[in-house]
Amino acid sequence: MKPQYLTATLLTGLMYFLMVSGATAAGPGGCEYKRQQVERQIDYARAHNNTHRVAGLQEALREINVNCTDNGLLEKKKNRVAEKQRKVTERLQELEQARETGERKKIAKKQKRLDEALAELNEARSELSGSVTP
Repeated sequence: MKPQYLTATLLTGLMYFLMVSGATAAGPGGCEYKRQQVERQIDYARAHNNTHRVAGLQEALREINVNCTDNGLLEKKKNRVAEKQRKVTERLQELEQARETGERKKIAKKQKRLDEALAELNEARSELSGSVTP
């Protein structure tokens, strides 16, 4: 295999792994869900004779098998919820400061940022509630 193909294949696999690791771990057990998704992609790539994609996905599957734990995924989700909660608190403080100035545009802007932070927090909480608890 040529070096540029090998590099592209490995990068594709690792990028896919990172993408999958960021996905929700809801379903049949978090890491097991990730494995199933990657295996499904491998089957699809094999069916279409895409050997480079298969190699990259197999690397991603090895990474999942070595590094993925359901406890680790759960901890990441808890940390994400805590981070989003801090962001909401920060946005609330910004909104209060804007209200003190009385500037409508500034208040509207800060309210919009707070609404976005709340939506992100709700999304993180729903991902956490969809996780399998160990």
